[in-house]
Amino acid sequence: MSLEGKSVRGLFVTRAAALALLIVAALLNYRHMFSYTMAMFSEPLEDMSHGWLIPFFSLYLLWRHRKDLRSGSGDPSWSGVLWVAVFLVLAWFGGRGGQSRIEQVSLIGLIWAVPFAFWGRGVERYMRVPAAYLVFTIPVSSFVDFFTIHLRIFSSAMATGLLNGLGFAIERSGTAIFSRVPGAEFNVDVADPCSGIRSLFAMMALTAAYSYLTQKTACRKWLLVSLSVPIAMIGNMARIMTICLVAAWFGQEVAVGYYHDYSGYVVFLVGVLLMLKSGDLIDKHSAAVLRVLSRGKTSAPVLDSAQNGLADNERRSRLPCLKVCGVTAMVLTVFAVNSNMSPPVFDQDIFVSQTLPVTVLDFKGDVPWFCHNHQCLTVTEERDLTDTDVLENKGFKCPACGSPLHGISLGEKSDLPRDTIIIKRNYRSNDGLRYAVSVVIGGQNRGSIHRAELCLPAQGFAMLQAERVNINLENGHLLTVRKILARRSGSPEINLVYWFLSRERETSSHTRRILLDVWDRSVHNRINRWVMVAVSVSAPLDSPESLDRFRLFLSELYPKLTYLR
Repeated sequence: MSLEGKSVRGLFVTRAAALALLIVAALLNYRHMFSYTMAMFSEPLEDMSHGWLIPFFSLYLLWRHRKDLRSGSGDPSWSGVLWVAVFLVLAWFGGRGGQSRIEQVSLIGLIWAVPFAFWGRGVERYMRVPAAYLVFTIPVSSFVDFFTIHLRIFSSAMATGLLNGLGFAIERSGTAIFSRVPGAEFNVDVADPCSGIRSLFAMMALTAAYSYLTQKTACRKWLLVSLSVPIAMIGNMARIMTICLVAAWFGQEVAVGYYHDYSGYVVFLVGVLLMLKSGDLIDKHSAAVLRVLSRGKTSAPVLDSAQNGLADNERRSRLPCLKVCGVTAMVLTVFAVNSNMSPPVFDQDIFVSQTLPVTVLDFKGDVPWFCHNHQCLTVTEERDLTDTDVLENKGFKCPACGSPLHGISLGEKSDLPRDTIIIKRNYRSNDGLRYAVSVVIGGQNRGSIHRAELCLPAQGFAMLQAERVNINLENGHLLTVRKILARRSGSPEINLVYWFLSRERETSSHTRRILLDVWDRSVHNRINRWVMVAVSVSAPLDSPESLDRFRLFLSELYPKLTYLR
């Protein structure tokens, strides 16, 4: 065997062994992320059941291009090495920061970058789509709630217009669609699960797979994928319309009961039919529509064994095995340090007051008490409890069922970690306005604090509007808060205002809080204690007078709450 033949065989063995070692190391390093992702596939809030199929389609694409991958194999690439380093940084922040979604991005990037580093651009170009398609396994529905509000309003408005165009007397109020026609009365609210955001991601994944397999050019592929957004929205509008039609013809109980549970198939059926038709139209009219976009573009040349880096001395790296070994060592080092480094240290100090003032301005405060009896769940205030509502040296008992009362709700006790501290007090003015203040002091587990956008739907509220508001307190402090307008069926609208603070920082953005936490965990090896302050207002904050009154309330409450900072 020639010297060059031995070198080629040695490089092949080195790359194969390194790849196998990295696969085993990745399975160990990302094991917690895999468990989290599979749990999210079964989480109703995320509705990611399509995620189980995504990896299999990526594997199919690799198998389909197995000959191209072999023929495209070339020398290790320095560009690939740099990309490996970038995604290792994400792996470090995701692992140390406890953020599985960041870890998912890093793994997907490494699936593309490691073959790029080992075998060069000839392999990289065939790894792009299989790796990129894995993005559809990342659960993001719970992070785009700001978008669901607009989707709900748009879907309900379009469905109302179309139904009226068909001759039905339909009215709309916000996201609620209703009819007062005698004999066909109904009231249907387009809640968050019906916004279409869940079917949107599933439809995008399906359309991306279909376009890749059926469309011949990149322009056609991207055009069809971009159409998946309106296709999913049209499918969701069709679902809402059929629910309203069933309600008008057969009654609301049938529409929001049995039919509602299975109406998701309407979205899928309409979406698939529109996807197939869109693909046919693109095939028929692509020559006219895409001629300008495709002008001057030529397909990339196919690399064969005579063109690849193994036979081209000018493109050959001087030390290809060193590149492969260096990448392998770099990945294994990051994984090993991430697994063996001591866990971050938790900030034990509590920097806010653990009691709320009895009065704030002309608002008198009272402590709420919660019954944990599943058949009762009464919520009462201490002022309404009497001596007969006291258990023997065990605190208050529920006036409705006699069970012990607790300072937090049953859901908070069941769902939040044990080291979470929750302080509540309801403030009422003489004119009946109520400010319900909750202070959640987080523990070591990140699950201590959730965004209100996740908690409100679980309590039966539909979010109508969300915005960031700056409040100038009397002491000159500029407080930035998140204000949400929400409504529960049969109840008036409420406003919920909240913000987060740690020992050194204050923010109304959940995303910024998470990124700050990731940075401190990864760089400073420190777990910050975060506090969430939420104020539920019994009347909308939609006038200058109501906002100014709320500002004065916070101006007096804020320094009493944060005096230890």
